[in-house]
Amino acid sequence: MIITRQRRKPFPWRRLILPIIAIGLVVFAFVWEPSRNVITSGPAAPLWNTVGTTFDKVAVPFHFAAQNQKLTDANKQIVALNAKLADLQAQMVTRDKQITDLNSQIAQLQSQAASARSGASPAPVAASAAGAAAPAVGASPGAASDLTAGATPDMRRTAQDWTNMDPSNLAKVLPKLPTPYVARILALMSPDDVGPILDALPATYAAQLTQEHPELKR
Repeated sequence: MIITRQRRKPFPWRRLILPIIAIGLVVFAFVWEPSRNVITSGPAAPLWNTVGTTFDKVAVPFHFAAQNQKLTDANKQIVALNAKLADLQAQMVTRDKQITDLNSQIAQLQSQAASARSGASPAPVAASAAGAAAPAVGASPGAASDLTAGATPDMRRTAQDWTNMDPSNLAKVLPKLPTPYVARILALMSPDDVGPILDALPATYAAQLTQEHPELKR
């Protein structure tokens, strides 16, 4: 028995020529503007409209996906803006709380000063003046001018509060307080904390404060 090898038939490339030409003509008809106008508005307009409607129905899911992506991006932007708004509101609440605390301290100090003026008698004033004129034996020369002498726990607590406050906000309130009281509170604070406060105060008030109490220039 003789076995002969069969030859592989070559691929029929010639059969593809006509379909390629047809596809090229269709593409050319849609690309070339005069022919495209004839197709879309000429006798073939009903067929074109039907095909376009069908294509729009098929492409609806893709449009929906694009809209969902846009909505997702918009929601992300809204979340980011809400976070920024919350941060700004928290900062405003903190600043308002500091201002409220300062106003409360002013009211308390004014009440204390009024009660001290109404309840003070001439005798203690004369005694204090005599003590200032003749310091006690063994006292140091700077003891009479020491602003931290006799500081109460309330004064030390106020000094700690002023240390934690913003110097610019504090500088708006200090000129409303009695100068001796401000000097005593500043004397209880460290020089590193007093320096920014003096720089933030109005120039006239700062000059008056340091002239009356040079020890604040430490």
